[in-house]
Amino acid sequence: GLRVTFYPFLLMDVPPGNTLPNPYSANAATPGQPSLPWRGRITCTPAAGFAGTADKTAAAATQVSSFFGAATPAQFAISGDTVSWTGPSSDWGLRRMILHYAHLCAAAGGVDAFLIGSELRGTTQVRDAAASYPAVAELVDLAADVRSVLGAGTKLSYAADWSEYFGHHPQDGSGDVFFHLDPLWADDAIDFVGIDNYMPLADWRDGLDHLDAESADAITDFAYL
Repeated sequence: GLRVTFYPFLLMDVPPGNTLPNPYSANAATPGQPSLPWRGRITCTPAAGFAGTADKTAAAATQVSSFFGAATPAQFAISGDTVSWTGPSSDWGLRRMILHYAHLCAAAGGVDAFLIGSELRGTTQVRDAAASYPAVAELVDLAADVRSVLGAGTKLSYAADWSEYFGHHPQDGSGDVFFHLDPLWADDAIDFVGIDNYMPLADWRDGLDHLDAESADAITDFAYL
């Protein structure tokens, strides 16, 4: 009765005390990025809302393209349960990561569902010179390639962050709302709208001033559970 959904998780290994340019600063001139940041912070540099931003320029499209890379399904080979990369060693883009995982799932016999990414809010909301969303277009292309690897029997989607799925609300005073993910949700390769929904699994409240705390010390109390 179990069904498997494969969820690729992008972790950021930016160490404490780094001197990398912070895109969330004017002209990306401030040294030092937050350590181990959430993947939703990946964005253009400088980020939208900061002086010199690449958002809404051709440079943004170039940066997004570099982030995704140019890996194709044909650049992977499966031998037994081993997946090999035959493309250029310089390509460490997101496409290579996701397509590698797709081939691993294929080598394992397939999965019920596969997510082509998750919570890339800062990336999907970047706009190019035509005010289009290049990362969304990249995800559409990636979904088609993953479909070619896993076949029609696997359901595909993207796991949007809860703050991302309902549209892009630029913080520029315009009041604009763009349903930027619609081309992805409407694509033939996508089977459902995916949302990372962090709902509480119990009624436990913060602090000690509530009924549950009168009978247990913590939510992890075995007798309480």
